[in-house]
Amino acid sequence: MAASSSVRPTTTGPQVFINFRGKDVRNGFLSFLEPAMREANINVFIDKHEVVGTDLVNLFVRIQESRVVVVIFSKDYTSSEWCLDELAQIKDCIDQGGLNVIPIFYKLAPSSVEELKGGFGDSFRVLKCKYKDEPERTQKWEEALKYIPKIKGLTLSEKSDRNEREFIYETIFEIQRSLSQIAVKGNPKLESNSLGGFMVPARRLVITHAENPEKWTWSAIYDRPHKADIEIATMINTHSLIKINGDFHTRKLIPGKKYEVVFLVRLDDTSLGWKNDVTLTLKLVMGDKTGNEKEKKLCLDEYIGENWVDILVGEFEAPPKKDDAKIFFSMSQYVDTDKKSGLVVKGFAIRPA
Repeated sequence: MAASSSVRPTTTGPQVFINFRGKDVRNGFLSFLEPAMREANINVFIDKHEVVGTDLVNLFVRIQESRVVVVIFSKDYTSSEWCLDELAQIKDCIDQGGLNVIPIFYKLAPSSVEELKGGFGDSFRVLKCKYKDEPERTQKWEEALKYIPKIKGLTLSEKSDRNEREFIYETIFEIQRSLSQIAVKGNPKLESNSLGGFMVPARRLVITHAENPEKWTWSAIYDRPHKADIEIATMINTHSLIKINGDFHTRKLIPGKKYEVVFLVRLDDTSLGWKNDVTLTLKLVMGDKTGNEKEKKLCLDEYIGENWVDILVGEFEAPPKKDDAKIFFSMSQYVDTDKKSGLVVKGFAIRPA
């Protein structure tokens, strides 16, 4: 276990995703809004955090992990199929529950969006014609464009006397108000599923140096399968050894049934230092202290840029309940010469093999 420290990791709130047309606002309005949100301690995600060429599916996952989405409608928004695909995904998440949306009409009348009028509507019709062979896709775009503008939002008209700084303050206030209505569970209790497995969040693990905010940060995402906000740990910069430990009592398992233990992790597109193998160990210890241990090596470099992946630690057979057994598992790497970053830890799962 890491040595104690007076510095306690800071937990940021639920993730806020921003959907926008880069051509219209990236170098203007958004370049002021994003830092202002961070200054207000808002956990914001925009697509510049993904490497160019990243699959759109990765951004869909980020939307699913968010509790609030800010949709910035602007003049050229409907010329981008990327924006509209994201918007359709946002609509899907609204339908599933657990997502709040704040529409922003940036130098654009809300009616132009909802009724697809003027240049905004013309651009949409051109794009719809371009994808006439994908009617299901374009129908989702149209449904989202009709539904989301009806949600109460914020408007900065093109001829407004208000300056953008005032509008940014109002936007941040609305985001904070939306976030305040969300009860962050943070660290839900052991979550079982219908298949007899368990998912346990990262806070239940012992992560070396997790208390050092220069090496690891903690933030919250929305886990839709479990319908709960959970904290994830993100490695930002370390040359130190890595060790992540966990344990689990087998009394919750079915005796004689085979189970697998997996770490639930992600390696961001910008991850560094993962060409060397990590060591994965699984040890089953009985009540009388006897037991057996399995160990294997794995290179995580091949997982960089993917979404959440299951890193299999090993398998074991659940012993009789009277044996009072526990399993202990870990992921470690003792190479301290390379800078490492980008590992995101969601937790671990134990489930039937």
